[in-house]
Amino acid sequence: MEISFLQLGQSIYTVANGLVGNALPKHYLKGIPIKELISSDKIRMKPVTLGPYNLTKVSRGESLEFTANSYYYKGKPKIEKAIVQVVNSQSIVAALKAGKYDFVMSMPDSLYNNYKDFKNIETLGQQDLYYSYLAFKLGHYDKAKGENVTDPNAKMSDLRLRQALVHAINVEEIAQAFYFGLRQQATSSIPPVFKKYFPKDLQGYPYNPEKAKQLLDEAGYKDVNGDGIREDKNGKPFEIKMAFMAGGDVAEPLAQNYIQSWKKIGIKAVLTSGRLLAFQNFYEKVQGDSKDIDVFFGAWGVGTSLDPTGSAGRKSQLNFSRFASEENDRLIGEILGEKSLTVPNYKVEAYKNWQKYYIGQAAEVPLMYRYKLYPVNKRLKNVYIGYDSSKKDEGIHKWELTAVAPMR
Repeated sequence: MEISFLQLGQSIYTVANGLVGNALPKHYLKGIPIKELISSDKIRMKPVTLGPYNLTKVSRGESLEFTANSYYYKGKPKIEKAIVQVVNSQSIVAALKAGKYDFVMSMPDSLYNNYKDFKNIETLGQQDLYYSYLAFKLGHYDKAKGENVTDPNAKMSDLRLRQALVHAINVEEIAQAFYFGLRQQATSSIPPVFKKYFPKDLQGYPYNPEKAKQLLDEAGYKDVNGDGIREDKNGKPFEIKMAFMAGGDVAEPLAQNYIQSWKKIGIKAVLTSGRLLAFQNFYEKVQGDSKDIDVFFGAWGVGTSLDPTGSAGRKSQLNFSRFASEENDRLIGEILGEKSLTVPNYKVEAYKNWQKYYIGQAAEVPLMYRYKLYPVNKRLKNVYIGYDSSKKDEGIHKWELTAVAPMR
């Protein structure tokens, strides 16, 4: 087989540019049409794997059962059997206290205070490849052209208005009050764990309500009638519609925190549809460019290829703000061009240049980074969660149980 590229960039090193990063067993899968592959039983129920464990039982929506792979190239795992279960976040804390689980793969950080003092567990943490963001609706996606179109007359088109709304949010206070310090203010779309690419000099939008008020004054949003709420540039009533996703105990008070923060600088905000939105409804409205959304809050997982076209490119439907400009196109092109493959540190500097411009446009503004937590029962040892686990020859095959039953 021969693979040809029309354009080659540094993403080739992180299994991007169209490459498939996993070796698939041709002898096992060759009879399945490509379009049916992902839904076939040979992938979903009885996969052939090169990993440390073989999938032996599937209970749909409930659990997966694995047994140790005797042929694993790093050696047979020390634990013979593993069961992965789906657990409701409302019951996981009690289950941890009772010693029901040895390891939790995805623990909500908002629950940390509820289990941090348990004597039978140790909590490991690492900075997640994630950032939450605040974004503004600046246009629409043109399906005929296959690209985002920025509307210069959109309600949120004034850069000073957008910047003011971000400066009005006390992110550090939110991180402490709602997430026990397990989140921190974001200044870039690149989490600090990417040390080489993280732009240390980028300040983002620190909390500064006085600057927010000044920006609004300069933009012409002033309180005409003295009721504490600013009118628009033409002296007419002004309010922004805010889409916020339901989920967890903090969603409602956090949404209200943002609304109150904006009220303090004279901007009236109301929830889209008058309530928090369920996940599917939220993204249907956001991706459909609903007229009921002026501003919305979301989050991205950050891939290792560091290709910004997915969430910020002109042609991407996932560019939910619909921001597009020739300068943005040019800077992203610099990141992905062949020079990033041939010139040392070219991609690093190109990425930092793009971030400086893109964050400055305040179309999508990073709010918080977070730590990913892994509660581990104290009978389980040799657990290593670092992103460099492969380089250090660490992995689940080295995990060991030191007692018959989990500690309580």
